[in-house]
Amino acid sequence: MRARRRILIALAVIGLALFGGRLLLVGAARGTAGADDLQPLAAGEHRVAIIFGAGLAPGGTRPSPLLDDRLRAGEDLLRRGIVDRLLMTGDNSVAQYNEPGAMRRAAIGRGIPPEAIAVDYGGRRTWDSCRRARDVFGVRHAVVVSSDFHRARTIVVCRAAGIDVDGGVGAGTAGYGFRTRLGWRARELAASWRGVVDAWIHHPEVAVGGEPIDIYDPAAVRASLSAEDRSVTAP
Repeated sequence: MRARRRILIALAVIGLALFGGRLLLVGAARGTAGADDLQPLAAGEHRVAIIFGAGLAPGGTRPSPLLDDRLRAGEDLLRRGIVDRLLMTGDNSVAQYNEPGAMRRAAIGRGIPPEAIAVDYGGRRTWDSCRRARDVFGVRHAVVVSSDFHRARTIVVCRAAGIDVDGGVGAGTAGYGFRTRLGWRARELAASWRGVVDAWIHHPEVAVGGEPIDIYDPAAVRASLSAEDRSVTAP
């Protein structure tokens, strides 16, 4: 009997270590509106869709399929009038890897006006993206746009960073292969504990600072772009 109890306790501890962070985040995000629950903005209201990076396709110039799903979900929010700006946040820690620039090019190529897009080159991880959205771009009300397995973490972390998260969109991944989806979810289990620490225990300094950029000032947003990205305009 004692041996069985020890085994059960050990299994419970292992389960908590594996799934506890994820369960905390999902529970805290519960009740947040999805894309179909959000209403278009009323006159005088503003809301930003924060679209989180998810890697580039081989060659480093186009969004990965996973990232493109997120982009299309954010573009849909803009077209429906649920948001009035898109903030594309991702990694640009080396010159050869410009995730936000690739996101911007793809959206412009599908007809999104350049003046409706701001890019954050310093979004190296979820906490940095959320905190910079508030502190650098002045975002106060947002819909966070990611993938289904990442949705809860973006909601909780962005709220902890001081943003009113009006909704969360998690682009579906059911169409991807089982092993691919399993890998994403396994990584998310590990990342969930870091999300818990960032949100509720220790608010770390962001890796990249920056002067404030008014996301509703087209001139300021254009000035914040790299020279290469500035050259990409509406077709």
